[in-house]
Amino acid sequence: MPGEMQVGVCLLDASGRVLELDPVFAALSGLDARDEGEEDGGRQGVRVSTTQGVRVSTTQGVRVSTTQGVRVSTTLGIRLDTLLPWSPTPDPHGPVQACKSTPLGLFELCVRPMVLREVAYVATLKPVHSLAELELRRELRSLRQTFDSFIEASPVAILTLDLDKRVSLWNRTAERVFGWTAEEIIGQPYPLVPPEEWSSFEALYERVIGGEGFSGVDGLRRCKDGSFVDLRMYTAPMRDIDGEVIGAMALLEDLREQRRLEERIRHSQKMEAVGRLAGGIAHDFNNLLTVIVGMCDLLGLDHDLSSSALERVEEIQRVSESARGLVAQLMTFSRRQVMRMRLLDLNAHLRESARMVKRLLGEGVALGLELPDAPVWVRVDPAQFDQILVNLAVNAGDAMPRGGELGFRTTIVEQPEGLGGGAASEHSERRFARLEVRDTGVGIPADVLPHIFDPFFTTKALGTGTGLGLANVYGIVQQSGGIVEVESEPQRGTCFHIYLPLAEAPRRAARVEGRRASLPPGHERILLVEDNDAVRKSTARLLGTLGYEVEVARDGAEALERVSAGLRVNMVLTDLSMPRMGGAELAKQLRAQVPELPIVFMSGNLDVAELKAEVEAGRATFLQKPVSLRVLAKTTREVLDRNAAA
Repeated sequence: MPGEMQVGVCLLDASGRVLELDPVFAALSGLDARDEGEEDGGRQGVRVSTTQGVRVSTTQGVRVSTTQGVRVSTTLGIRLDTLLPWSPTPDPHGPVQACKSTPLGLFELCVRPMVLREVAYVATLKPVHSLAELELRRELRSLRQTFDSFIEASPVAILTLDLDKRVSLWNRTAERVFGWTAEEIIGQPYPLVPPEEWSSFEALYERVIGGEGFSGVDGLRRCKDGSFVDLRMYTAPMRDIDGEVIGAMALLEDLREQRRLEERIRHSQKMEAVGRLAGGIAHDFNNLLTVIVGMCDLLGLDHDLSSSALERVEEIQRVSESARGLVAQLMTFSRRQVMRMRLLDLNAHLRESARMVKRLLGEGVALGLELPDAPVWVRVDPAQFDQILVNLAVNAGDAMPRGGELGFRTTIVEQPEGLGGGAASEHSERRFARLEVRDTGVGIPADVLPHIFDPFFTTKALGTGTGLGLANVYGIVQQSGGIVEVESEPQRGTCFHIYLPLAEAPRRAARVEGRRASLPPGHERILLVEDNDAVRKSTARLLGTLGYEVEVARDGAEALERVSAGLRVNMVLTDLSMPRMGGAELAKQLRAQVPELPIVFMSGNLDVAELKAEVEAGRATFLQKPVSLRVLAKTTREVLDRNAAA
């Protein structure tokens, strides 16, 4: 019929030889459907041409030679521009001669793979009326390829639905997010909406195909495995070339990673708030302990005090020290701190911490202690050592949801076993205290074990872990001069080996008669700056007992006014947190006026990030409240003598 599009079909083998062709293909190409080919029994082949003047061969067997004035693509599965009968010429790079005097025309050829017995490819051929039309078709194909590449490379799921709500497009991201492949889902009803929500979805869909779009709507959609994914949805009607609505398109953004990051931020903010609250409680509580400890120290210097009364005073001091440990435990999480190393009896501290650890484990987990009676002395920051215990106990409890046992065991070793290279040589001349923390939990898989000390690495469910616990354990042990190792097997439990360098046992202080003699006295003038009345009075009495002349100020502003007015002192002892002007700002102002004036800071707050760098570098002296008389005497004397020598 006039105007009817003629399309020919041809079947090719793997070498590009014609097996079968219909009359339309034969008429358009000049090949004879009845003509037998050469000696190999195949019909005449198909040759396509390029303008580059270079012979091209495709691995699929469609042979390509050169001619002039014709543009083609030689990639199989892509529509080609022209088809010429294969007619060998003396010059393979010269013009191709059409067999049976078929005129060279403009055709559009599409070759696609096909598996059917000996058939390898199917080719379709249709005429093109002009070079302009051919160029337009090429541009449209290029745009379509660009569009397809954009769709497939998009980081968001892109899909389209027809008017019957059947999927007509499904990109790779949609496959990854929801689990269905394009082959499984195209042509099928929209599967993401659960049955109970289908009616509301239909109402929404009717609004979309009615011309209404939606942007940034959050919701849940179902995946192939039955789970639900949190999405942000963008929808719009899909129109044809005449502007008629033919369906709907949707961009679905997977929000799971965003939600994880938001949860991590919320958790971080929550821990920061907890840290601030704990810091305020610690500051106030340590101020109370400062007064109690100071008064006990003064009572201990009273020669008229009976032995039984002295024992009671010492019991108050021990309880105060335990209370100080509780405050340190309160500040275990979400704090920046200065390492305050001191001698610690590992065995005694573990016994004292057993109740805290047991609370962390819960009722179903038994706690076992295998600790020698003899003390094992190490030099660590007690508060940070408690953090090690807390983190390991929490992890052990999580690994034993159905109950089990957590055991602590200490031994002394000459050298950590299983170490090589730098670590072994660095510590080979020292003896170590080894703390084993062993649980009977689910264990750690071999592929996870190398990563457990990495910051933010966690295998726990969302919202149940920060990924910082074991990283903190590793960092604290390293800063303490120690080593941490781990061994674990799935379903057989985990054991952490913590090695800390042994320290010499402390000398036991003499009782009443030697107490005052062991306290270094002084006579210099000291400016005490403290806003808490009780702490200021008790600390002034302690300094006075040591022989110092004490001037007092209620805050940094008052202290600065007195020094600016001419008050001459040998040292300033100042609290950090005070109204009007804190200790750090006071020190800055005083050093501008009197650079050589020594300043000692004290605080009941364990978070002293503003002094961390200076203290660890030895440029500032810091006393953690509660401050005992012995520590106050020793530190004051050392600072004054060092300043005098300078």
